[in-house]
Amino acid sequence: MKRLILALLLVPSMTWAQNGLQLLENLKRIESTGTVLHIAAHPDDESTHMLAWFAQEQHWETNYFAFTRGDGGQNLIGDEQGIPLGLIRTQELLAARKIDGANQYFSQAFDFGFSKSTDESLNFWNKELVLSNLVYVIRKLRPDIIFTRFPPDARAGHGHHSASAVLAIEAYQAAADPKRFPEQLKGDIKPWKATRLLWNTFRFGSSSTVSEDQFKIQIGNFLPSIGQSTGELAAFSRSQHKSQGFGFAVDHGKSTEYFQTLGGVAPKNSIEEGVTNHWQISQAGAEIERMIRLVIRNYQTEKPYLSVPDMIQVRKTLSKLDDSYLKAKKIKQIDEWIVQAAGIHFAGNTNRGTIAQGDPLMIKTEFIVRSPIHVTSLKLAIGEKDTVLKEPVIPYKRVNWNHTQLVRQSITQPYWLVNTKETGHFVVKNQEKIGQAAPDPALLVHAFLTIEGEKLQISRPIQELVVDPVKGEYSQPIAITPRSIFQINHPNILLPKGSGDSKSFDIQIKAMGAIAAGKVDVLNQAGTRLGTLELPEGLAMGMSQNVSITLREKDQKFDGKETWKLQLAYETSRGNWVDSLQMESINYPHIPVQRYFSPVSVNLLHIDFKKTGKRIGYIKGAGDKVPESLTQMGYQVDYLLESDLKATNLAQYDVVLTGVRAHNTVDYLPNAHAELMKYVEQGGNYVVQYNTQSNLGPLKSQMGPYPLAITRNRITKEEATPKFLVDLPIFHKPNEIKESDFADWVQERSIYLAESSDPNFTFPLAFTDPGEAEQKGNIAVARYGKGQFIYTGLVFFRQLPAGVPGAWRLMANVLDNRR
Repeated sequence: MKRLILALLLVPSMTWAQNGLQLLENLKRIESTGTVLHIAAHPDDESTHMLAWFAQEQHWETNYFAFTRGDGGQNLIGDEQGIPLGLIRTQELLAARKIDGANQYFSQAFDFGFSKSTDESLNFWNKELVLSNLVYVIRKLRPDIIFTRFPPDARAGHGHHSASAVLAIEAYQAAADPKRFPEQLKGDIKPWKATRLLWNTFRFGSSSTVSEDQFKIQIGNFLPSIGQSTGELAAFSRSQHKSQGFGFAVDHGKSTEYFQTLGGVAPKNSIEEGVTNHWQISQAGAEIERMIRLVIRNYQTEKPYLSVPDMIQVRKTLSKLDDSYLKAKKIKQIDEWIVQAAGIHFAGNTNRGTIAQGDPLMIKTEFIVRSPIHVTSLKLAIGEKDTVLKEPVIPYKRVNWNHTQLVRQSITQPYWLVNTKETGHFVVKNQEKIGQAAPDPALLVHAFLTIEGEKLQISRPIQELVVDPVKGEYSQPIAITPRSIFQINHPNILLPKGSGDSKSFDIQIKAMGAIAAGKVDVLNQAGTRLGTLELPEGLAMGMSQNVSITLREKDQKFDGKETWKLQLAYETSRGNWVDSLQMESINYPHIPVQRYFSPVSVNLLHIDFKKTGKRIGYIKGAGDKVPESLTQMGYQVDYLLESDLKATNLAQYDVVLTGVRAHNTVDYLPNAHAELMKYVEQGGNYVVQYNTQSNLGPLKSQMGPYPLAITRNRITKEEATPKFLVDLPIFHKPNEIKESDFADWVQERSIYLAESSDPNFTFPLAFTDPGEAEQKGNIAVARYGKGQFIYTGLVFFRQLPAGVPGAWRLMANVLDNRR
């Protein structure tokens, strides 16, 4: 990413020189033996300023450990929630690390949304489990300095934040204790005690935890080799958190960072004092350090390959060290440096993004040495297949190997999603995966070669090569899939009790590989056949067919919600099998395509349900899946554009409803406010789902007819008891709302509650989180002319897609246009 930035900023003739300068900086990283670990709760919590400073200016091995992948946050760029949002934010964090130069790690903890309590977070996550994750990463990385982003108390502002500091303090001690998590102590994983544990204090808005008696350092120096300061790199890094709307202003100057000591010896003169940040731990180490410094002294920026023979000698000397941990880590760094300095291009590509298990995949492998470096004994390998080049590699001559590989590997699934998630955490059974940030690639291609008499190995993921007329050439990860995938057109089927309705849902089956003639039965988890699709000619790869399943209300013998997990049972001329997964693809231009697989299920809602009105005008916001549920309720949902927002046009709608954060994200809403209020005044119902109000997410326009403020207040307890403060029609028409309608809600009750001193507003519903005052801004209702305005912070955007019965009934009441 650094090179990409430089390529955009500098003329092409300077690119090689700048890459050469970066290689010089990387040599200094090899010389350094210092390691630092930064700890916080979420993507976007990290101090990118400190990460960039340690990695780029101090040349330390720099690492960020986030307890969660941000699964429970809001999404400013799309409608993904939960696990898919965690995948997006994981990739955004990896993109940030490519810029600031740090490495990324995670625990198994699942982000369950805002928490007001440290204890709630620790209990939900399973404290011992996630503590063991952090201890393992500390023992694996052996950091000299650990620093947290937050304090272990209420000043952290979020239960996840304070919990991350509590766990960091405990892990600092536990990692050094061989009696804690002894099952980890295998191979190079040994007890480890960092020199010190610090808290990097902060100023966030009006909140400040810094004081002049704290230890402080000044950072933000300009780095000529990179052409930017560490502050600029930090801003570019933080701006990768696009799903959170964290585009950041660039700090071109210096800044001061403050620290409070939480463990170990407090620093007095420098943050690294007492740390042995060099090789001189033995006579052999001193010799290695002397050799590296000589390479640095003789290094030529425009001819980095001239230093390769000397780095090979460093590698040979290093391989004789007794310290297997340091040896393995530094040999990996040296090998990466040698490959870059020698100008070696090595890649394995295919023209397909997905490949079904059992199918052949054509792979094109290319190897080029773009410098006068002597490379011999080249062998290229994929799985059990390889090819050996007997002659030395001629500089700048392409070595091509086209190979068809029969794919027998497991489907490509992010490792933390392989096993069924438990309530507060992912299940990871392979200890060596703990902490790993990225999903494993589907397939790897390997190059075994000899440079200057030393054997090296290079491994690369096999990727889809795309050549786009606009974007040019780029690569994307590939995925191994089942033979078929399927999806349903709606995850919730509403069958109101006593209605006698029949409803159908469609299942789209897609062949990821060729399927022979036969048939496929659609089954639920009880083995009941719901439908059959005959396949007299089979299905060609990429071909889709639909099966329609009809359900009758009178056949449903349960009350409430029932979830069916669906399967496809194939009987074909070439074998029988069962597929049960859908493939979700996440495509955004700022991250690689993400694919993952999940079971296909449908929620049946056999509930007391009534609605009024027929047409809804929907103003899209930051992205949600509410409209799909509204359609299932029986509404016609029309998406409104700027030109539609005239009172005369809006009069045809029983209600106008905004998507989440619409007043934060839709630029034309300020211009439409007068027309929207005219619609309400003439008898319309305008309902606004939650918005935020902060420097990062300001309201673009007034929402209602009277002044209404949006706070940071929220109700985090999903089981918080509702209190009906004012007896309004919203609780009676068309559905009688009771306390039972608030059962089984998922992830929070409400967020960004409203408040107003204007007497025209009524706040009819309240909840209370443990230990806090009653909060009544969950729904705000105001009559205006003949119509009505409603703001709601209730998290309908989570409840409706999850098929929470009471939320469906309450939403129908919120949308009711009767007075």
